[in-house]
Amino acid sequence: MRRIYFIGIFLILVIISFFIGTRAGEIFSPDALINSGSETESVSEPDQEPEPEAEEPEADLRTVNLIAVGNIFPHVPNIEQAHLGDGRYDFSPTFEIIAPILQKADLAVADLETSQAGPDITFWGYSGYTGYPLFNSPQELSVALRDAGISLMTLGNNHALDRGYEGLLASLDHIRSLGIKTFGAYKSQDERDKPLIIESDGIKIAFIGYTFSTNGISIPEGHEYCINFAPGFSDIAPVIEDINTAKQAGADLIAVFPHWGENEYAQEPYPQYYREVAAELAAAGADLIIGGHPKYVQPIEWFFNHKPDGTERATLAIYSQGTFLSNQHYPANISPLVEYHLLLDLDLSKNMDTGEAWISRADYEITWIHREWRHRILPLSEVFNGLPQDYNLSESKVEDLKAMYQRNIEAAEAYGHAEGKLKALTISDQLFEKAYSE
Repeated sequence: MRRIYFIGIFLILVIISFFIGTRAGEIFSPDALINSGSETESVSEPDQEPEPEAEEPEADLRTVNLIAVGNIFPHVPNIEQAHLGDGRYDFSPTFEIIAPILQKADLAVADLETSQAGPDITFWGYSGYTGYPLFNSPQELSVALRDAGISLMTLGNNHALDRGYEGLLASLDHIRSLGIKTFGAYKSQDERDKPLIIESDGIKIAFIGYTFSTNGISIPEGHEYCINFAPGFSDIAPVIEDINTAKQAGADLIAVFPHWGENEYAQEPYPQYYREVAAELAAAGADLIIGGHPKYVQPIEWFFNHKPDGTERATLAIYSQGTFLSNQHYPANISPLVEYHLLLDLDLSKNMDTGEAWISRADYEITWIHREWRHRILPLSEVFNGLPQDYNLSESKVEDLKAMYQRNIEAAEAYGHAEGKLKALTISDQLFEKAYSE
């Protein structure tokens, strides 16, 4: 009886244990345990990298370097020094010292005041290679200029027709065959009516050249397009029309090269109304006004005009760069100033996002023609930092050059270039800051 009693109790305990175990499995299943643990104590998971924030696009600002040099008109001594014999010429020694400066430029432009027509065309009784009064140089001159870094030439000057219309066409063909762009003189009306716009790193610069004179040589009837002619710059409506055409064609900046100056041996523009002409060209939209023809360096002047949004726009004008290459010299001429020249060295910038373009740097170098050393063109600041013998000079000659250097600096600065430059560069700084803040 007792045995049956204990067996009964044992069975009851087994049944109770089974029931409790079953219920515990339902309540505390492995999934429930994991989920329950996540409510009471976090289960760490691998760290996730945060989503990278989208970067603000940087301002797209571009800058190109433009160098401009003035009058080039080799006389007979230049040509004779370049003659190697057997009809061969080499002008490269003339440019070997100045070439590194020209070659660093994105664009380098020169005022070529000599025909490149070859030796066979005769005009007004002149043929072959000649200097004053009707210039015609060996075509190797343009080869040397190209190799030195010149990429554009204006032929809109008073010597463009020194071998007549036929010689002008031959000159254009030869110069262009070297890959040099030309403006100011043209082969057709269609060519004349299409502005020359050079694009460099996305910056589009228009080049416009005009001359005040053709030295009494008549432009052939029916070929009036062949040279941009503005007698005395008394009527500049055609120039302004070309500025507007260049704007409509998409130019970001406009460079006008006026060949002017009734008195070519003066340190200031003559007549003085050329300053008013420059102001009108600046107001019409010219950003650079780079004058030629006078044989002396003349002042740099700045003009400031308001854009439609009320901000200011700076225009740089130089009335004459003087002579880059010739054989003019003292005492054959009335002053040694004919031997000196102002090389313009400019940076032009553009905000590609807004389309705004401006002058962002404006410097210059005074150069001198060393007649006794194959007419080498010397940058004087470089000469002063070197040794006289490196440039085939005496110490006394270097002292003379320093005095003339100062005279040319004073001429360049006579119309407040330093103050104007400071204002122009302030405008430039504001445009850079605006680009980076937007």
